[in-house]
Amino acid sequence: MNLFRKTRNLATTLHSWAAGKPLLQKMVPGLEGASFPPPQDKISLDDIEPWPSHEVEALLDRINPTDVGVVPKFCHHVPGYDRNWMRPDRQAVQKILLPFHEKLYGDLTRPGIHVAAGGSWEYILEDHPEIRFFTLVGWHLYGDDLEAVHALQGEKPLTVRTFEIEDWDNREEQKEYHAPSEENVRPLVDFLNEWQAAGSPSFLIRCAAGQYRSAATALAAHSMMTGDPRVSAIHLIIAGIDKIDSNWEIARIADPMLGFGGRLHAAALNVQRAYHERNRLLLEGTTPGELLERLQYIFENPWDEEQALAHDKKSVGG
Repeated sequence: MNLFRKTRNLATTLHSWAAGKPLLQKMVPGLEGASFPPPQDKISLDDIEPWPSHEVEALLDRINPTDVGVVPKFCHHVPGYDRNWMRPDRQAVQKILLPFHEKLYGDLTRPGIHVAAGGSWEYILEDHPEIRFFTLVGWHLYGDDLEAVHALQGEKPLTVRTFEIEDWDNREEQKEYHAPSEENVRPLVDFLNEWQAAGSPSFLIRCAAGQYRSAATALAAHSMMTGDPRVSAIHLIIAGIDKIDSNWEIARIADPMLGFGGRLHAAALNVQRAYHERNRLLLEGTTPGELLERLQYIFENPWDEEQALAHDKKSVGG
């Protein structure tokens, strides 16, 4: 049985709209990917065949380092999160990866790094009593708001730190206050070191949308465990439920503090590129092996900031 037959049928449907033109037009010279997203009225979820979770697990096992012990899982929001509000193409991608996301999220025995937003973090804390560290990258919590975080974990100890860091990088005009800087990223890195010294227990990292600041922080934390931001970035891309990206500036500043020699920053610059390529390939009916090879290529041949910025400008809404 061809597990990917239905998704390949979807690719045929998507190509039919283009009147003989390739579905995926080059956006700028040297960029893979598409004029994304494809026409939403051409996507039918009935044509989507989910990937078995063991296929995706095997994909990640192939890249995990063998000398670091248990590699923490990455979880993004809650499986099925905001699905009814998503565009059809993102619903389709989520359906393909849903068995894997559900299995990973439901495994309370494996340490994990959870990336959350304002609408998902409470559910994650309630579902995961094993979480021992929590951070909000964006603004500080005080009084009742801080107590509410601890209350969700009951009497179990939860180490909480919050950081006032605006979601800014070179994709937009400089923010006047609290843009990422050495002054406010250093305490965040110190907290990651504290987490690692505590044995790297399950960790919930949230920001406003669960896409940029929290993703960059989670990428840094996971990279501390694997020793390779390229590997951790692939974990992050596969875990992404809705849009996943990374705050370039947080990664750039944290990189030398964590001794990655530019690799963390390079990985962060290419998360959006890899996310778009993942979605394109899944909608075309790729196989797990093909997807892994493409993601490895992206992170082993990273774009610089100028190329990443060109891609960002061409893919608004993608």
